[in-house]
Amino acid sequence: MKSFFKRLGDIWLIFGVTLLILILIELFFRGWLFFKSEEDPRIQADCYQNAEWVNDYYKEFYTCNVEEWEPYVYWRRKPFAGNYINVDVNQRRKTVYENDNSIKLNPDYRIFMFGGSTMWGSGVRDEYTIPSLLGSYMSQKGYHVEVINFGESGYVNTQEVIALSMQLRQKNIPTLVVFYDGVNDVFSSFQQGKAGIPQNEFNREKEFNTLISKKRSLLVFLESLKTLASIRFINDITKSNQDANISYTDQELKLLAQETVGLYHENMRLVYSLGEESDFKSFFYWQPTIFDKKSLSDYEKKRAQDVEYLKNFIKSVNNYMITDDVNHQSLYYYDISEIFYDEKEPVFIDYCHVSEYGNSVIAKRMVKDIITILESENEPEIAEPKVPSLENIENDGQL
Repeated sequence: MKSFFKRLGDIWLIFGVTLLILILIELFFRGWLFFKSEEDPRIQADCYQNAEWVNDYYKEFYTCNVEEWEPYVYWRRKPFAGNYINVDVNQRRKTVYENDNSIKLNPDYRIFMFGGSTMWGSGVRDEYTIPSLLGSYMSQKGYHVEVINFGESGYVNTQEVIALSMQLRQKNIPTLVVFYDGVNDVFSSFQQGKAGIPQNEFNREKEFNTLISKKRSLLVFLESLKTLASIRFINDITKSNQDANISYTDQELKLLAQETVGLYHENMRLVYSLGEESDFKSFFYWQPTIFDKKSLSDYEKKRAQDVEYLKNFIKSVNNYMITDDVNHQSLYYYDISEIFYDEKEPVFIDYCHVSEYGNSVIAKRMVKDIITILESENEPEIAEPKVPSLENIENDGQL
């Protein structure tokens, strides 16, 4: 019996020492993660030209990057107030442009703008998001407008269409709707091998299966281990870019590109129908990436190398985009992917986000298109929009 209790005591001693060592290791790595400073490489973007506000901006950017659950569209940022970034109580990025309150209460045109982080304004101050600049340029030209930024990081076009439909359901009706898309839809397709679903959908599937599983307690416990600092440290030093390791055959890439474009076109048809019913015009813009710029700075070349694995798929999708004129009454589509093709100066912060100057170029192009349509007196009357459906995407990429 004495031998038994001695062994039991030894076991408890070993267990206690082991537990103490694990706790000390965990505390060490928690301290390491707390004091570790990882500078966002975008701070060094040459298009910022060493502006004084950049470091403080990115501190705000990471502080405000807190999302909460939103039905149907999954997530939106929480309200935030800062010097460079402001998100209102409706979880929309603030638009800043010349416009008095009486005009905002009774504008001539209400413009809803949808997109991902490029529309939301990652990397730029409130005054230089695409919606803010568009509002400013429209105001300068004498148009009394209310511009609302519905952009949100990571959104694919389907999430945007759902967000629009929810506003219409609440009788919040725009005059014009602007969609600025491309990068997120393309990346989601590449990431998951299937078009038309939000990014990282496999995480939500895993979370759902965990909740309904009979082994739920064990699964929740195993998932909770990922929050340990020591586990996070090991993941950081051992993980590779999983997206970069995804591979497809040429035929698979071709079919996936066709599916991506086809579903985007179907969303255009949905928005066209909503516009006909609620009497608003819709503008769709296919956005540029760093691969669409001919002359890259040394910094831009590094950012292009970061996502070299996406280059061929982006090019493939662009080859299947609309090649004919689809302008029709309340629906207008523009491929501006090559808007920076001949730009000599640095524009890109990373492979898809552009500088404040870059946003001004895009906003001016949108204003030009919008005003042209608004001032057009003789719009063509065509029975059906020339928006190709999914089954009309031909294998040779011609529509």
